[in-house]
Amino acid sequence: MATKISTKSLETVTNYEPGLNQWFGITDETTDTKMGTIIRVQVPPQVKSKFHCHENADMFFYVISGTVEWEIGEKKEKMTLEADDFIYVPRGEVHNTYNPSETENCEALGGYFGCSNPFKSGKIFAE
Repeated sequence: MATKISTKSLETVTNYEPGLNQWFGITDETTDTKMGTIIRVQVPPQVKSKFHCHENADMFFYVISGTVEWEIGEKKEKMTLEADDFIYVPRGEVHNTYNPSETENCEALGGYFGCSNPFKSGKIFAE
């Protein structure tokens, strides 16, 4: 059966990725999903996430508005994403995100293929 989930009914999660605001929309706690998650993500101005990877899941990120810079891999290759850009990060690849704006949030959707909840993604901080 289909499930409707409103962001208004979800807690703002701030402890999964310190500095970011997240709403865990599609997870094993809100639906019967077994292998995927979808998260609403807000990266505030000048916030940079810690360098990390996910051992148990591939990750995706889609920018709705704003800009976010990514550092990918051991060489920290830089990629800039703007509205309507996707990024796919395979499991085990280290990465971080940074919102370079001084005033504008980056609004995005993110999620995982291969796990049913962000806390099951096997997140490991590399810094």
